[in-house]
Amino acid sequence: MKKIYVCQTNELDEYQTRGFTIEVGEDSLDFFLLRQDGEIRAYLNFCPHLGIPLNWQPDEFLSLEGTHIQCTTHGALFQLEDGYCFSGPCRGESLTPLNLEITEQQEIYLVSTT
Repeated sequence: MKKIYVCQTNELDEYQTRGFTIEVGEDSLDFFLLRQDGEIRAYLNFCPHLGIPLNWQPDEFLSLEGTHIQCTTHGALFQLEDGYCFSGPCRGESLTPLNLEITEQQEIYLVSTT
């Protein structure tokens, strides 16, 4: 198991998203964190419909109302809780979740089992 430090929990406010690109070997991993009701989730920054990044500006992944994750290219909407697409051309597909570990010191780590 490999753990990669991302940030501290206090660097992410409620209903805020923050994008990251981390170098993993020769590849880079583009993902974002989302904090909702005290829980922090991570998803790949990758639209299942077009295979492009979801955000239109750095750290902007939510709809204008802040109630859903939105692909800014074609407007697909995804549930915050599980990344499931319920509206748009990729309806029925989901964002790719990533595993996180949060330590007692409130450090967020991305965890890879490979």
